[in-house]
Amino acid sequence: MNKDSRQSIRRFLVLLLVVAAVWACSAQGAVPEWQSRDVDIRISGGLRIVSISEPAGFLGFQNVESAVVQELGGYPQPPLAGFSPLVAVATSNSRSYEEFDWEHVLRSSYVGSALNPPANENFVIGLFDSGSVIDLVTGSSATTLGLAGQYLTSNEFPLGGVGGTIDGVLSQPVGIFAAGLGAIGSNGQLDLNQLVGHTNVSAVVTGPITCGSEEVITAVVGTPMLSFFTTVIRNDTLQVVTVNDETIVSPDVQLFESFEPPVLEYPRAIAMEFGGPVPVTTASYYGDFGDLITPITPTLLSMTGLSIPFGGAFFADIGALEGEPGPTNPMQTIRVLVDTGAQSSIISPTVAASLSLPVEPDFTVDVCGIGGTVEGVPGYYVDYVKINALGGALEFSNAPVVVIDLESPEGGSLDGVLGMNFFWNRNIVFDPSLTLSSILHVSDPVPFAYGDFDGSGGVNLVDFGIFSAAWLTESGDAQWNPQCDVFIDNVIDIRDLDAFVERWLEGY
Repeated sequence: MNKDSRQSIRRFLVLLLVVAAVWACSAQGAVPEWQSRDVDIRISGGLRIVSISEPAGFLGFQNVESAVVQELGGYPQPPLAGFSPLVAVATSNSRSYEEFDWEHVLRSSYVGSALNPPANENFVIGLFDSGSVIDLVTGSSATTLGLAGQYLTSNEFPLGGVGGTIDGVLSQPVGIFAAGLGAIGSNGQLDLNQLVGHTNVSAVVTGPITCGSEEVITAVVGTPMLSFFTTVIRNDTLQVVTVNDETIVSPDVQLFESFEPPVLEYPRAIAMEFGGPVPVTTASYYGDFGDLITPITPTLLSMTGLSIPFGGAFFADIGALEGEPGPTNPMQTIRVLVDTGAQSSIISPTVAASLSLPVEPDFTVDVCGIGGTVEGVPGYYVDYVKINALGGALEFSNAPVVVIDLESPEGGSLDGVLGMNFFWNRNIVFDPSLTLSSILHVSDPVPFAYGDFDGSGGVNLVDFGIFSAAWLTESGDAQWNPQCDVFIDNVIDIRDLDAFVERWLEGY
C-alpha cells in the first residue's frame, strides 16, 4: 500500500474518531453495569482466558485511580495481556542408541534428518515458555513434525490444568529445534541455519488441546531447552509472518549460546532463582530397564544424565500491596514463577487472602484449559506492585492479576506467576543459569505498537473503539488509557494513530 493510500486511511480514521467520541458521549448511561467480551490470552500452565466480565468502560484497564494509588505515586499500569513470544519449531531423528545414554545434547545448528521431510516446510509455530518443565507437541502439529508411529512410545505422562488432566505419550528420543519467526522467509520456508536446539530428547505428545473447536496449543519449548540458551525478546521489533495462510505476530526472538546484554540497552536486572531439586546441571529422560533406552519419563532438568529427572523453573520475588500501607498492612513478598509463556499474571488464593482482597472481584474471567472451561475466575487490580532490580525497581499501580490455584514445579502450590504483561512495553533478555546467577534483563520502555488493546488476539474495530475513547487525552485525564500511548510520551495523538493503523493494515 502506497503513502497516499495510508494517508487517506488515516484521514478517514481521524474522522471516525470524532464520530466515535460523539457517540460515546451520547451513549453514556445506556451501557450495562457489567459487560462481557471474548478474548484470547495465554496464562500459565497451558491455560487461556477466553472471556472477561468487567464493569462497563474498563476495557482491560482500571482508569479510575484510588486515593491509595494516587498516594503511592500513580505508577504505570500494566495491561491484562502482555506479549507472547513465539518460535518456529522443527524436529529431527538425531538421537543416541547407546544403553544408559539418556542425557540431551545441546546443538548450535540443525542436525539429523527430518522426521517428516522437508524440515524447512514441515515446522510449526510454538511458544517459548519458561513456565513449562517439558517440551510439548499436540494435535495436528505432532503430525506436521512427524511425531507419530515409530517415533512414539507406549509410555504415558499426565498433564494437568484447572479444568482437569489428560495423558500424553512420550516420544522416542528425537531432536527438538527452535528459532524466532525472523528465520521464516517471505516464501514461508524456515531457514534451518538459524535453528538451535537439543537432541536425544523425549517430548510429550498429546492429541488436540482445544478451547471450543479451536486447537489452542501447538508446541511448547520449555525449560529442558531454554535453560541452556540466553534468549532476547524484542518488543520494539515485531515479526509478522504468514504460515499456512495464517498471519502470525510475535516480538522478535533470538536464542544465543552466549550473550552479554549491553547495560545501556538493558539497564535493569531482575534476579531469578532456579527452583527445583538441586544441584541441576543437565536435562535428560529416564530409560526403561527392559531395553535401557526407551524413555519412561520425558526429558526434564536433572542432576546428571543417569539421575531421575524432576524438572524445575525460574522464580523471582516481588512485592504487592493492597490498601493504605502501614504497620498493620505491610507490603507482601510473593515468590512468583517467571513465565514467558503467560501473557497475564496470577496469584494464588492464599496470596489473595494475605493481601486482604475483597470477596467481590474487580472482574472475572472464563479460563479454558486441558480439562475444559472454568467460568467466573476472580480477577483484581492490585494497588501497588514492586519488582526489585539492579538499576532501579520497577513499580506499578492497578496491576491486574487473576486468582488461580496452580501446582508449583518446586512442589506444593504456586504463590503466583509473573506474566509478560508487566513488560508489555519493554525488551527483555531471559538469561538463565543452573549453577550461577540467573537474570531477567529489562530495557527502558520502548514503543509498543501491537494495537490489540482488548486482548482478543487481533486488531479490529473494538480496538479502534478503545483507541477513540482515549484520543487526544493526556496522562491524568479521565479517559486516559496508557495502553494506547504507543510512543510513551504521555499524549495520545496522530503518531499513536499511525502506529495503530500500521498494525491494523498488517492484518495482526
